[in-house]
Amino acid sequence: MATTKRAYVALAALFVLLAVGRVLLSYKHTAQGFDEPCHVAAGIEFLDRHTYTLDPIHPTLARVAIALPLYLAGERLPKLEPPASLNYNAVGDAILNDSGHYLRNLFLARIGMLPFLLLGSAVVFLWARREYGELAGVMAVALFTTIPSVLAFSSIAYTDMAAAATQALAFWALSTWLKRNDSRSAAWLGLAAGLTLLAKTTALIFLPACGASVALVKWWLTRDKVTNHPGPWSYSKQLALAGVIAVVVVWAGYGFSVGRVDESMNLSPASMPEFRSFPAPVANIGRRLILSDPEVPVPALIKGLANIWAINGSQPQTYLLGRIKRGGWWYFFLVAVAVKSPIPFLILVAVGLFALRDSLKEGRWTAIVPAVCAAAVLLVTMPAKINYGVRHVLVIFPLFAIVAGSGCSYLWHRRDGHRKFVRAALVAMLLWQGISTLRASGDYLAYFNELAGKDPSKVLVAGCDLDCGQDLFGLAEELQRRQVSHVTLALWTSADVGKMDLPAFDVAQPFQPATGWFAISLRALRFGDLFHSTYPPGAFAWLDRYQPVARVGKTILLYHIPE
Repeated sequence: MATTKRAYVALAALFVLLAVGRVLLSYKHTAQGFDEPCHVAAGIEFLDRHTYTLDPIHPTLARVAIALPLYLAGERLPKLEPPASLNYNAVGDAILNDSGHYLRNLFLARIGMLPFLLLGSAVVFLWARREYGELAGVMAVALFTTIPSVLAFSSIAYTDMAAAATQALAFWALSTWLKRNDSRSAAWLGLAAGLTLLAKTTALIFLPACGASVALVKWWLTRDKVTNHPGPWSYSKQLALAGVIAVVVVWAGYGFSVGRVDESMNLSPASMPEFRSFPAPVANIGRRLILSDPEVPVPALIKGLANIWAINGSQPQTYLLGRIKRGGWWYFFLVAVAVKSPIPFLILVAVGLFALRDSLKEGRWTAIVPAVCAAAVLLVTMPAKINYGVRHVLVIFPLFAIVAGSGCSYLWHRRDGHRKFVRAALVAMLLWQGISTLRASGDYLAYFNELAGKDPSKVLVAGCDLDCGQDLFGLAEELQRRQVSHVTLALWTSADVGKMDLPAFDVAQPFQPATGWFAISLRALRFGDLFHSTYPPGAFAWLDRYQPVARVGKTILLYHIPE
């Protein structure tokens, strides 16, 4: 038995190592993602200056993980003059391009995400094994590590893989605490909650939603059973312990910072915000704080949360199914998960949900926690007005992988007369999953399943669901191969294009046709975004009169327009 368990662990570890290898191989052809300079700049600022002013909208954990390899390699915050010194993209690009070590620095920034891929895989394996058995654990890891979106956000220096892994850890810790009801599990819950709050502020929405849903399910399935539940006072003490630990972890993640509102948050009575999108009580508190200018703990976190609330209140534009709309759609993330997941994976998730019916009958509430948390995440994001991409609900994939692992175990262990057929169908779906992930190896970010049709840019194009600027290296190679001496660019990229081995170039202007070589990102074509400017979606509709001579990667169209 022990030998068998070790074999399952070794097999799961093999799948994880293969995923790590695939991520490392993707670096050489995946150009700079749009937000990578931002995360690099914020992380280096925190490590070098112990301040967090360039972009406090995200917490520190993932940023520090991204910046730490760069910092250990000697990178520091560059000495730039204003306004460049206040622009996180300019600062991040300066760090990446420092001393001509661009590719090395990009590599160092990206390896900071690999520990979170390992953490997410470990949570998936251990949680699935605990609830559904050894085979389910291995299959859950095999599926998780072959999902293109998981590989995509493990391969670029973004915060989303860190958020997904720590959120999955927090959900698992929550389930364990509700099962054991002791101080030790409450302490682990506090640690996990603190880490996930340090990874991304979406945890402030996802954790309460998941906690309330799981507690309700547990009560419903155990309400008729005689159990020795601790009283409300015991629960309260344990939750207080978890809360204190979470607060300490978050505060420690910001270096136990304390600062005055004016100095730390750049807010003064002379620059009083209007607080239009905030509830009246919150707005009143904010005004009093600005007027009294007290010292507050973690000012960067407070400012970041306020910025996120304001952005959500502004209802930014969203692209879905060829349409653009302010504030997005309630079903945005449902569509995103549906088209960005391999179809066999979705089928196995459905099988896993079906298999959970026995757990419901038996009152085994812990077995359905992954599914309940996934449903809670999707439900609580429906009213959200920021619909930027599937990466904002990336935690869905480890949760679904656990459910799919139970589906694999269910199919494999069936004992009826259709056993051989069912096992053959399972093997076929696993092979289909393997083919899907191999097909995505050229560009994990731009992966879509067969439901998206021949042109996925008519389904999703923003939020790094398709176009994240990843084909800039390929464009430089294509232009060199064609010996192009001048090109007009309409690209969605944050890179310093003057240092990307491109020929002489002009930046495209909206509604102004150009001649000669012309390269345009699909995001610029569909959504109107290029470089750091946003134009109306039809700004480059004049290109409809021409056919591209080449497609670079999956996101850049190259034209040669006659005089």
